[in-house]
Amino acid sequence: MAGKRFTVRGRSIRWREGRYRQRGRRLQTRPLRPRPVLDTLIAIGVSLFAGGLVFCMALLLLGAHKVPLHFGYGAILGGVIACSFVFGPRDRAGLMIVGGLIVVWVLGTTGLYLSRDQIVLHPHEHHSAVAGYAPRKTD
Repeated sequence: MAGKRFTVRGRSIRWREGRYRQRGRRLQTRPLRPRPVLDTLIAIGVSLFAGGLVFCMALLLLGAHKVPLHFGYGAILGGVIACSFVFGPRDRAGLMIVGGLIVVWVLGTTGLYLSRDQIVLHPHEHHSAVAGYAPRKTD
């Protein structure tokens, strides 16, 4: 017995018996109309939102590990830009978002670097774990 006994095993899951009629008619979608104003507004909003989130992460790095704010901001946002360029869509809207992120990256890192002397975190006046504890004297 050479060959397959049942042809059903060789068929794909989507195969159905019947006429050969649906193969040529696929749903054809029209290309989207260009929306430059809306794409620009979305790119600006997404870039500012991502810059704000990265700034919060850089503040956490500054408070926890004493990483300078401009270094943490530049490194994290640089990684976000690289990942969005590699893994993101290559259409016009995706490239506009990457361009907006690059502008926010350069301006934010430059601004944080120039104002690095004025950024000071205060330790909330807690010098040690037992600073607030004062033993009572009993006479």
